Amino acid sequence: MNTSWMTKPSHWLYTALLLAALAPAHADSLVSNYLRTRDAQELGLTISSYSYQEPSASVSMTAINYGLEYQKTSLLRDGKFVLAGIDYATGTDQYSGSGTLSVPKYYYNGKIAIGADWAYRSGIISPYIGLGYRFLNQTGGGLTTSTGDVMYDRQSTYLYIPVGFKQRSLTGGGGLFESTFELDYLVSGNQFSGLSVMNNFGKSSSSDVNNRQTSGYGLNASFIYKRPDGWSLGPYWKYWNISFSDLATWTYTTGSTSVYEPANTTEEFGFKALYQF
Repeated sequence: MNTSWMTKPSHWLYTALLLAALAPAHADSLVSNYLRTRDAQELGLTISSYSYQEPSASVSMTAINYGLEYQKTSLLRDGKFVLAGIDYATGTDQYSGSGTLSVPKYYYNGKIAIGADWAYRSGIISPYIGLGYRFLNQTGGGLTTSTGDVMYDRQSTYLYIPVGFKQRSLTGGGGLFESTFELDYLVSGNQFSGLSVMNNFGKSSSSDVNNRQTSGYGLNASFIYKRPDGWSLGPYWKYWNISFSDLATWTYTTGSTSVYEPANTTEEFGFKALYQF
């Protein structure tokens, strides 16, 4: 478990302020109830530009992702709410490193959080904190790159704590503008490498490998226009920065090797269209 962030005063202060903000909010007569969090469900489509980088290994993967997103908000008492959501995206990664290759990929990300509304003169701000899980699957096992190197299946899992807030303000024509900013603390991660595929390429009794990842963070932001007819439209950004993993042992008939997952970043710029029902 990654606990290094707990020792940083700025992180403790940020989290303490957020938890304090989950106390009951008082109504401001200058702010329309239209801006407050409501019971709602939203479903829609996403499209994004995706980039994965391992600078130390000179590896990059890029793709155009297409996906689905679902969000549900449930009101509690005293201005509090529960926010739950899941998003799924898929695309073909264009790998560049030891040669080039096209590799199918998908990921899904789910989170649940509790938050509260706070009114101010021109809008509503809604801080929240929760728990999230991300899973990515890349199915390259047995494929070969342009230089003849063998690709393998890769699976990444992250357990994290999302800490963020939403801000809403009125716009003309009965709509509203909602911006979201979120920091994700990585609690634990695992990188699975399906190196047993090497049994088919000259390394008999080759084992799969799991590397633990204990240090990293993510960032999320979106800027959404919510129309009065139920449609929500706007851009979003996702970012992950994960440090070097621990060492694991890859074994095969003629020996063994210590392997690790290099430090890496993942970045997406996209656009979403959701409908409230």
